Amino acid sequence: MTELSHIDRRLHASRIASYVVMAVSLIVLLFPLAWLLATAFKSRGEVFMVPPTWWPRQPTVEPFADAFTPTMLRFFFNSILIAALTAVVSTAIGACAAYAIVRLQHWATNLVLLFFLGSLAFPLPLLMITLYLLLSRLGLIDTYPAVVVGHVILTLPVVIWLLKGFAESLPVEVEEAAYVDGAGVLRIIWLVVLPMMRPGFTAAAIYVFVTSWNEFTFGLTFTTSSDMRPLPAGITLLFLQEFQYQWPQMMAVAATATVPILVLFLAFQKNFVEGVTAGAVKS
Repeated sequence: MTELSHIDRRLHASRIASYVVMAVSLIVLLFPLAWLLATAFKSRGEVFMVPPTWWPRQPTVEPFADAFTPTMLRFFFNSILIAALTAVVSTAIGACAAYAIVRLQHWATNLVLLFFLGSLAFPLPLLMITLYLLLSRLGLIDTYPAVVVGHVILTLPVVIWLLKGFAESLPVEVEEAAYVDGAGVLRIIWLVVLPMMRPGFTAAAIYVFVTSWNEFTFGLTFTTSSDMRPLPAGITLLFLQEFQYQWPQMMAVAATATVPILVLFLAFQKNFVEGVTAGAVKS
């Protein structure tokens, strides 16, 4: 009896410790978001008060009204368009590459996979310089394709690895049955493989969209006019000026910029989880 009570006390203590760790982690994760929202509803004078206020004394929506100009709406449109195009292109290329790596058994397959894995550690500034010179010679600087190309290169290795795990779980027997029925390779891919990989596409597309939406460096480097700048680069150049930081307006835009991502996750949460977990299980 004493031994059982001792075990119960240990389980109770470990449960309390896990709750404490989760609570601290939750506070650490939510604190930046709470500070962002609080700053978005403060006046400029209150932002620079000493000592700082944790919550706005007189909440105001003026930062939102001042921030959402036609130029800022253009930044939103650019980010949505670039992220959507990047998601389509990167997912399509990644699906073809992943399927080819899984089905076309070749001695160089492992080398290709190592190349994609190594590209994740490739220095981004070095890649950016080379890519900038190439795009400049092609006359693509300050265009949507320039930023999309950069984002595709940035996200493609992860997409291939994600979809590779999903393609490995597809049953080969279904493809063989379609081949026996007279279907060609392209028809098998279009009518058999792609529908079965749909959950994986959803997971990959959401990852690419979020990465492209938050990406800053390519959007700043490959665009020169405000008509082409995506949101992260646009708000930085618009609100962070020399000796003048418009923190309330910038936080108001940042808070609003999280809404599309939240809506995306809430709408496709089930598909995203299914796509990620299904790719980890082989048939």
